[in-house]
Amino acid sequence: SDTFDAFWNVVLTLSPVPDHPLNASFLNRHLARFSIADRDEWWSTFLHRRYKTESAIDRLLDWPWLSSIRNDTDGTSLVLYGIALAWLFTSSNRYLRDKATKTLVKLVDKRIHVLLGILRVLRDIDDPYVIERLCAVAYGTATKCTDAEQLKELGEFVYEWIFAKGTPPFHLLIRDYARG
Repeated sequence: SDTFDAFWNVVLTLSPVPDHPLNASFLNRHLARFSIADRDEWWSTFLHRRYKTESAIDRLLDWPWLSSIRNDTDGTSLVLYGIALAWLFTSSNRYLRDKATKTLVKLVDKRIHVLLGILRVLRDIDDPYVIERLCAVAYGTATKCTDAEQLKELGEFVYEWIFAKGTPPFHLLIRDYARG
């Protein structure tokens, strides 16, 4: 319905605003409560219906490409922005997932602390698309960063998250991106 779409467009628009009750923390808490199947029933349908319609989804995907993100941009806002982008990974639309992945790499750039903030929030999400793409973003970010201490911190986080328990995910791309 129009009201449903309008509400979720507002949530996505407000997603990077720290301390706003409808920011990406709200989005994350709400979406994480659903099983993959239940979430796909309404969330992925919403994403499919609204992508490429000049919606908040499109604005979320466009902003990092249209403006330079200054180094003094609030890290909390960037983490919230990244969380909202990561929830776009649940879409069955590969083009949307690809654009969201590239956009998140662009947003994070070399800011490992921002990526780690996003990963800490989303590490337990039950959707393999989300985990796969977060690992891809970590890999892409690692290839851009030259700070050995930050890379070590990222590597240790990813190792503990994906491999330390001795039972890495069956999903080959998750393991491959995480290994990278």
